[in-house]
Amino acid sequence: MNAGTVILLLIVITAFAVWGIYNAQQKGKFFSSGTEAKSTIKVFCKNGFMIGYYIEGDLFKGKKYINSKLAADGIFFNGVQVGQGREYHENGKLKYIGHFLNGYAAGSGKLFNEDGRLKYEGNFENGYASGIGKLYDNNGHLKCEGNFARLSIKTESQKDPSAPSGKCREYYENGKVKYAGDFYNGLWHGDGKYYDKSGRLLHRGRFLSGKPVK
Repeated sequence: MNAGTVILLLIVITAFAVWGIYNAQQKGKFFSSGTEAKSTIKVFCKNGFMIGYYIEGDLFKGKKYINSKLAADGIFFNGVQVGQGREYHENGKLKYIGHFLNGYAAGSGKLFNEDGRLKYEGNFENGYASGIGKLYDNNGHLKCEGNFARLSIKTESQKDPSAPSGKCREYYENGKVKYAGDFYNGLWHGDGKYYDKSGRLLHRGRFLSGKPVK
């Protein structure tokens, strides 16, 4: 084999090697687990912007920033959050994870305090705890479970916009049932049972605005 043939063979081998490396790079660039990657873009919306990509029609998948802070991530339609996603407190901690409808928590989800502790899990409607759910205290203990609803206008100034309403159970920190029965706007109201911390029944019957009727 003469020198010219050897040089030509080396050129061919080198060309194939370069082609193979380039092809592998392109696959890694455009494909992830068999799915073509999307180029991220920045889209401005009310009070901020979103970074992500369009997945179908006007549906946009990515992160939403308000005043340059991460406010939410998930799927958006015309800048409004829909489907599964997350919402964040101003300090960056997770505020809500679950389903959204027209920009509000709706359906199943979890709500967290600003320090990251679970506050409520269950059903939501129009951004408020509504329906069957569980409420936790600041130490992570189950505080109340049952049906929840938005407070009436008269008590709307309270910190929590939703409260037990209907059939619920309230618990002591030791896990014992404190009250089981009817609630209205977060108060014992209707038929129910009241227990002490050891589980001893203290009152069974009617309650009015949080107090037993004797």
